[in-house]
Amino acid sequence: MNIFSLIIKELVYRKISSAIILLTVIIAATVSVAIYTLSRASEDETRKIMREQGLNLYIFPAGTNLIDMFSVNDVNTFPEKYVDDLAESKTFDAVRHLTGILQVRLSDWKDPNGSSHRIILSGYKDEAMQRFLPKQETMGFDVAAGTVQVGAFVAKNIPEGSPFIITGKDGKEYSFKITKRFGEGRGILDEGVSFNLDDLQQVLGLKDQINKIEALGCVCKDGRIQNARKQVQALFPDLEVTELASIADARENQRIMMNKYGSFIIPFVLLSCLLITGLLLYQNVQSRAREFALLKAMGTGTKSILIMVLIKAVILSLIGIVAGFFLGNMVAGYFGREIFKFTAMNIKPVWSLLYYGLIIFPFLWILAGWIPAFAASQIDAAKTLAKE
Repeated sequence: MNIFSLIIKELVYRKISSAIILLTVIIAATVSVAIYTLSRASEDETRKIMREQGLNLYIFPAGTNLIDMFSVNDVNTFPEKYVDDLAESKTFDAVRHLTGILQVRLSDWKDPNGSSHRIILSGYKDEAMQRFLPKQETMGFDVAAGTVQVGAFVAKNIPEGSPFIITGKDGKEYSFKITKRFGEGRGILDEGVSFNLDDLQQVLGLKDQINKIEALGCVCKDGRIQNARKQVQALFPDLEVTELASIADARENQRIMMNKYGSFIIPFVLLSCLLITGLLLYQNVQSRAREFALLKAMGTGTKSILIMVLIKAVILSLIGIVAGFFLGNMVAGYFGREIFKFTAMNIKPVWSLLYYGLIIFPFLWILAGWIPAFAASQIDAAKTLAKE
């Protein structure tokens, strides 16, 4: 009878011990797959939530006083085409979601009642899609041509259904349909009006001009702001970069937290299951001491007995990773729907985990079974059988 036949018969005969060992593999695979899948979903969910806080990098003309930029006070302009030039660059990868903006403070806007107010006018260019980077969901402010979106304080001065009216630099009166009235809590935008960039450029007589680019800085090996600044200034030395660290830090800290969580839980579960498997296999070997002794007495070599125990571990690990992969995805899908509001429907099987698991799990379970297998191969046939 060959080795494989003996292994299959032993698995069938010792159903309970085989099932318990298989269960440890399934638990390890299920937890690993579920935690990894939910960690990825958590990153996506965080990205969706954090985007509500806005973009965290500002690109603006070199020499601009940051007090003037943040207070929207006479900031110099530069060509709008800089945005598209950055998006077309093969070497520019430290920044994503480029949105060109023209933002000015208007000191004499008159509301429908004839009262004058100081308000912020912001014109948004459609987000530039970076040609040489993977496509991502847009984060830029989207304002349709011919319309405006008004902040809470401005909205209070305009009756419902009325348009937003403004006098341009050319002396003409411009009227825009109001598509959104924001509630309070948007900071400086509460006292502002958001335009399509082309419309505001026409109103202000600043054709093809912007005065800042808002973007999202990536986590880079050279440092967030340093790498972004270096890449921007390599293309346009007349531009400078600054960062809203609170937003950037919140994104990065969440990412680091989830990575640490997964990097602790998964190894912990794997190690625990490997130790349990090792103990179960050792117990199995001890209970089969007479069987191994008989095999040795019949001429089965030490190497063959060693291989028998290890192949059993490999077979159970392969069955366990396949079952655990699908069960782990079911667990991730179930709990993901309860936990994540935005990305629950995007939780899908990560098939690469199955492929890696089919390689890694057999190797790990060979390690777990090595000591029991070695113990089985060293059984003294004469002494063992003499006890009977």
